[in-house]
Amino acid sequence: MSETHSMVRVRRTDYVCDHCGEGRMVHTGSNWMIGADRVYVHRCEVCGAQVSFLKAYPLTDFQTEVPQ
Repeated sequence: MSETHSMVRVRRTDYVCDHCGEGRMVHTGSNWMIGADRVYVHRCEVCGAQVSFLKAYPLTDFQTEVPQ
């Protein structure tokens, strides 16, 4: 199999705290399985509120750049 290469752009997604509206939610490293779903525990960097999400924030994803 041969290798191919492409340029990508990195995108970061943060979740702003619903309680204080200022801090970012950060994954604590703890997670649970609830049925078939993995739930990630987060804590606000400002107010300390704890919330669980189905995603671990901050998220990082990649978009392939199309040559022009």
